[in-house]
Amino acid sequence: MMSILLLRELHEDVRRLMVAGASMAMDDTRLKRALPQLQLLGEKAPIFKRVAEEVSSTTESRPEHAAGKLLDLAVLLQAVLHTQSSTDTPGEVVPVGTTQSRQAGTTITYRKLKPLLDALTLRGSGRLEIIRQGKEEGSFADLRTYFPAVLALRDSYAEIADYVAVHVIPALGKAVIPVLQHAFNRDGNSGDARILIARYKLSDNPEELWPLLSSVAKEAALPVRLSAISLMSDSPHFQKELLELSYSRKKEIREAALNTLSSWTSPEIDDRFMEALMGKDAEFALWPIQVSDSVPLTEKLLDYGRSLIEKSVHDSHVIGVRENLARVLHGLKPRADQPSVIAFLLKAMDNNELEFKGTESLSGEAANLLLHSNDKNALLYLHELRENKAYFIGYSLKAALHIYDSVQVYNMYEGYFTTKKSKYVSDLLQAVYQYAENPLISISFDNQITKSFSWDERWVDRFIDLNEEELVCRIVKTPSEKVIAYLLEKAKVSPQLLKPRTLHIFYALFRLGHRDTPELVLSALELATKKSYYYLDRDSQFIVAMLPNRYAEQVSMIADKITYEYGKNQLKQLAEHIASKPAEFVQNQEGAEFLSWIKSKLS
Repeated sequence: MMSILLLRELHEDVRRLMVAGASMAMDDTRLKRALPQLQLLGEKAPIFKRVAEEVSSTTESRPEHAAGKLLDLAVLLQAVLHTQSSTDTPGEVVPVGTTQSRQAGTTITYRKLKPLLDALTLRGSGRLEIIRQGKEEGSFADLRTYFPAVLALRDSYAEIADYVAVHVIPALGKAVIPVLQHAFNRDGNSGDARILIARYKLSDNPEELWPLLSSVAKEAALPVRLSAISLMSDSPHFQKELLELSYSRKKEIREAALNTLSSWTSPEIDDRFMEALMGKDAEFALWPIQVSDSVPLTEKLLDYGRSLIEKSVHDSHVIGVRENLARVLHGLKPRADQPSVIAFLLKAMDNNELEFKGTESLSGEAANLLLHSNDKNALLYLHELRENKAYFIGYSLKAALHIYDSVQVYNMYEGYFTTKKSKYVSDLLQAVYQYAENPLISISFDNQITKSFSWDERWVDRFIDLNEEELVCRIVKTPSEKVIAYLLEKAKVSPQLLKPRTLHIFYALFRLGHRDTPELVLSALELATKKSYYYLDRDSQFIVAMLPNRYAEQVSMIADKITYEYGKNQLKQLAEHIASKPAEFVQNQEGAEFLSWIKSKLS
């Protein structure tokens, strides 16, 4: 053993001399000091005699031979250490515990497994795809992936760490728990936070980990503390500890504790939320208040709101009061349908209690809450506000759309849309945009941001007069010479296909059955090829896919003019889809079946 230590020390000296320069090896005192011991060992083992000779030759060499002699010594020492050194790791050998609920083996060849192991442990691009492929092929059933997979939870590339946490570790199951336990470092980083979460979620008996959560939540690295606090939402057992943590000096801990407390209801939790809302942690209190199911908390918010209104009426310095009142209204948002909240808002608005100087946004927020309460009396109140509070007319129109049919709404509100110079007409137009669905968005993405409302067709002429072309495109359903002429004229302004406004016009013309629409789309595509672009967005693809199948060849020819391969391939593929369009859709390009077919072809 002593001989091996001597060789290691000598190896370090040689490395030092190779960095310092070979000339320094001549007459080096440390090499000469090791020489007698090497010669003594050489009497018993020839290899040490050979090393002693190389050391002597190096220290006595001439300057021009020093580098070669030092290199010979380094090579010899490297070879000896590799053949003589032990590969044993000090410490107690313990089972890793990898087969509690599943069979884990090492049947996959190392050649196949190595790219996955490298992707989990090394750095570089393209690793996530390798890991995903390994997951799909079942490579993580191999025991050799367990430790690298757990280490990947600390990967500097967050997307890899998150993928492993969400998809890989749960698939390994309880067999990986001992590895997670061994790897966990409470003073670590976000990787250790993931390890703690994975370990907790895989446990059959989470209660066994409660002492660890309590300890880590109080003292550990910040990411680990935050993960422990989030896991406490599983049991009311932690309520007292979380209340204490909500007073932590670290704002991140206070916020996390308040969020976790929203999992339960109790008088103590309600009081803490209100204390936070009225104090320095107001910004942290809003989300937990909004998601809380506590009924008494609603009354506490209303009492606080009444006190703020009362204070604002008598206090000229109300900046802080306004901010707090805005928070109360935000806290009441999910409770807008509760009778006590509706009564509070109606009373406040009816008596102008939310309209002191500089608080227009507060009264607007209150009106918005009443609008979303879906309470008929509240909606009627908003509708009638236009009579004595015209600046609320946008909310009045929205309320009317909820309670009257399209003909009634037009008869009551069309007179306000005489000219864009009319007072508050911009508020009315904004309301129409919000409540008249965008057909391309709703069709292309199966997503309607707002409820769909019916609009009287007479609005089309009114919006043409106001030159609101997008509203015309959204509402129009019946063709007329006036509307076709208007849309065709607007299409000339900016005919390139990639312009959103042009897409709206083309879709409206398709819906109205205008026979020249396909030619307009092809012309727009031709113009688009004169500008460099990388791809067609989903709306552009949708419009091209609406072309009849006789235009497939022309679309393919236009695609050949596109510089960028991705855009070219997109258009080529669309041409193939157009050519294969079922016969029943060629004549009738409407209806759920057609839309379903066309959406299935979009990339």
